[in-house]
Amino acid sequence: MPATRLADIFVGDYYQTLQPVNSPEKTAVYQSGIIAKNDALDAVASNGQGTSTISYWQDLDANEEANITTDDPDQKGKVGKATQGTMRARTLYLNKPYGTTDLTTELANSEPMQHIRNRYGKYWERQWQRYLLGAARGVIASNIANDGGDMVIDAGAAMTATAMQDAAFTAGDAADQFSAIGVHSVVMKQMVQKDLIEYIKDSQGNVILTTYLGKPIFMDDGLTYGTGKYLSMFFGSGAFGYGEGTPTNPVEVQRDALGGNGGGAEIIVERKTYILQPAGFSWIGEDDPNKTPTIAQFSDPANWKREFDRKLVPFAAVISG
Repeated sequence: MPATRLADIFVGDYYQTLQPVNSPEKTAVYQSGIIAKNDALDAVASNGQGTSTISYWQDLDANEEANITTDDPDQKGKVGKATQGTMRARTLYLNKPYGTTDLTTELANSEPMQHIRNRYGKYWERQWQRYLLGAARGVIASNIANDGGDMVIDAGAAMTATAMQDAAFTAGDAADQFSAIGVHSVVMKQMVQKDLIEYIKDSQGNVILTTYLGKPIFMDDGLTYGTGKYLSMFFGSGAFGYGEGTPTNPVEVQRDALGGNGGGAEIIVERKTYILQPAGFSWIGEDDPNKTPTIAQFSDPANWKREFDRKLVPFAAVISG
């Protein structure tokens, strides 16, 4: 059983506290405001079905012309109808245990279990970011495979201003729906060197917002696409919806008196029931609640299908070297 052991901590003669060493991994995509809490997804996450169908009303068809009014009482006007569409969302059932022994705690002169508790929130945020980026890769690859790549521009060897502009306008006159742009640090460097980035500063000259095409642009090295390629993404507000269910036992501590050869051991586990749904797409993969998809499976284009018209989908992408 993997657990925090003596080899995982620093044991010295002169210290009073151990400062945690935090991972340098950023979660800029997840924190950028492109995900939105959705009460309907909360309800779906709580139904225990694994995969659920969500119904929505289609907009009224403006291609149907209005009737021409006449004074003939026997002439009946054509009646239109409202129709519904459906999409499928996948619930993720996940858990993560961590363990430590009493001897570890005693020799560390600190509380590793308290440190674990304090860092759980950041651990889950990084997991959600991984799933989010997986879904982003999955829907883009699905778009290339099934929709003619009408949301994607291939920039070739390096990012260009033309490629970024072309990507935004894959949405036509709905291009103004995009509220944020995410790029890899390599791409950001290319854009900075080409003087494409604008900076908004406060009265003291401090940069408070980095923008491109008038949109906030953020940097995250998780935005990769295969080997040696980078995924630059335009996101609309609410590009991802999320919902949370309530596991039967969200957090649990197990005490093992005989662990550590009788010295005592403790395990803490947190459980999450979560939905992260890219707008306009359906999950068409595994629906068995016992087989929650991995991050790699979230990246598989075979598991996603676009349901909305291109203009209604708040994603666009540039793939570059």
